[in-house]
Parts: sequence; structure tokens; C-alpha cells
Amino acid sequence: MDVQRYISSGVIENHVTGLLSEPEAREVEGAIQEYPEVKAAADAIRQDMERYIELWAQKPPAGIKRQLMERLRKDDVQDTPAASPITTTTEKTYDDPFSEEKGEGVAPIRIWQYSAVAAIILLLASVTMNVVSYGNSDQFKDQYAEMQAEQEAINAEKQALKDELASVRKEADILKNPAFKWTRMPGMGKHTGIVATVGWNPQTKETFILAQELPEPPADKQYQLWAIVNGKPIDAGVFELGNNARVIQKVKAVENAQVFAVTLEKKGGSTSASLDQMYVAGKVAG
Repeated sequence: MDVQRYISSGVIENHVTGLLSEPEAREVEGAIQEYPEVKAAADAIRQDMERYIELWAQKPPAGIKRQLMERLRKDDVQDTPAASPITTTTEKTYDDPFSEEKGEGVAPIRIWQYSAVAAIILLLASVTMNVVSYGNSDQFKDQYAEMQAEQEAINAEKQALKDELASVRKEADILKNPAFKWTRMPGMGKHTGIVATVGWNPQTKETFILAQELPEPPADKQYQLWAIVNGKPIDAGVFELGNNARVIQKVKAVENAQVFAVTLEKKGGSTSASLDQMYVAGKVAG
């Protein structure tokens, strides 16, 4: 037997809702006993029907049982030919699902109506479960996307903190390194009151600047550091302000220096110092 094809044929749903004949029902019961997949499908259908009934169950209006039974009996009377003789032959009847007493039956021709109701309930249960599942799926997707965005924001903040910590540790290592010579450069002329500091390692030639008090330059200008040897300025590189004004920035390596100075130059730096634009300067100790 092709079990999957058998399951998808709909015969199990018909069996659960009572739409099959007795031989067909026995055949399905045999398949349920023999194939675990068929049994699982039948159990799932029954559970769906039970869940739907529990979810949507409401107490029927008063008198609905009596109205339905009267309508079914009336239809039976109308369907019976007028000339048909009344016989005393005992005919098998089916129990009234609304009756609390045994013996009150409904003609076999009406059993399909109850089966149809059960089939409709099964269909509605399936549709309802699919709609609910789809809605929950969209809701879970939205929640997952929101959680993912929050996680990405947390990761970005964590990485920023790690970078900041690494920068602080690097600055601490530089400040504690006795090989560095630190030169304080106070403001010159009309720029009195501002200050910047240069750290220079004569052994490794590494050079750093801390531009803690320099004013923000125009958009088309940039500060440039110079190492002055025998009165000749040597380019030591440009540096940034803004958020970088309070951190130690690495500039170009300096071979030798007697004085360090900072001038305001065009954006990107200049090949020659504009001495009339000198903001700060300081003599290298020792």
C-alpha cells in the first residue's frame, strides 16, 4: 500500500466523520491497525475536531433539538409515497444524536445530514487552524526580526565599548612608557590660552598628539603637526578634532625634533608650514 497516497485520498477524514459504509470503515480500521502512519493521521484528525469543537463550542439555543427532530420527521413523511402500505417489518434505525433516550430513531436516509455537519466542522477546524497558525507565524516573524535588530544593536554597542576599552588601554601603555618624551605646546601670540601635547619616542620614532584645547577649524582647513630641527619645519602629519580631540592620535614618525609646532593648513595638509598660522609650539625636553 502507498501509505502517503492513502492518507491524502481523504478516506481517513470520511472515516472519522462517519461518511463511509460499514465495509469501507472496516477497511480503514484495518489500515489504522496495520500502518502507524495511518493511525497517526486518524488521531490527528480526531484531535483537530476535538480542539475545534472545544474552541468554538456553544450551548445550542433552547428548543433546537425539538425543532430539528420535527423537521427531519416532516421531511421523512414527505419523502414517503402516499400509496406505500405500512408494513410491520422491523427496520434497523439509527440513534438520534440529540436524544437522551434509546429507541427514538432517525431514518437511515437522514444519517448523511449529520455526517455532512461533521464534515463541515472538520473543514472549518482545518481552515481555522491554518489561519491561526499563519497569523502566529507572522507574529513570530515580527518578534524574531525585532529581537534580531535588538541583538544587532547590542552587539554594535558591545563592539564600540570593546574598541573604546582597547583605545584606553593603548593610551595607558603609551603614557606609562618611559621611552616617550612628552612636550606641552601652549598657545602662541593671539592664541594664548589653548594647548596641545605631543608624545615622541626617539627610539621607535613613534609620535602621538593630544589636541585637547585646539579650537574647531573651518571646514576647508585642518591642523598639521611639524617637527622643527635647526629652524626647518618637517611634516609630521595632519590630525582630527571633534570626537578625536580628547584621544591620543598617531601621526607620522619623526626622526628628530627640537621643537614641535601646530599650524592651520588647507584640508589634507601642506608641504610647507604656514608660520603665520602657528597656533601652538613647545620645545622638546632634554
